Amino acid sequence: MHAEILIVDDNHEAAELLRDLLELNGHTVRMAWTGSDALAAMRERAAALLLVDQHLPDILGADLVPQLKEIARAQGLPACLAIGITGLGAAERAALTGFDHVLAKPLHFDAFDMLIERSLGSLRAAGDT
Repeated sequence: MHAEILIVDDNHEAAELLRDLLELNGHTVRMAWTGSDALAAMRERAAALLLVDQHLPDILGADLVPQLKEIARAQGLPACLAIGITGLGAAERAALTGFDHVLAKPLHFDAFDMLIERSLGSLRAAGDT
């Protein structure tokens, strides 16, 4: 199953690596480097799956995600899932709100792939992709 995915991360190298991995699996991937860029990208065309770094130059990911999800709802997407990506420790990750899932840096790619597939399954069940 393929999906439209928006990666929001100010680390260009990390974002490009994720984009390459996701595109190899047939997904359409767009990237934004800041929260402002992400909001503009979602207004242009909403994505059902969001990969969002917690520490962006202009906003925290946990504060950005509800805004991105609201744009998705306003554009008629039945579901929008957000995966947070952060270097925070386990206790801090558990305290983050707004994300549907949170992954620690450095990413373990097998776990990342499984989470992407599980998330896409949830979106498919919601009738989104």
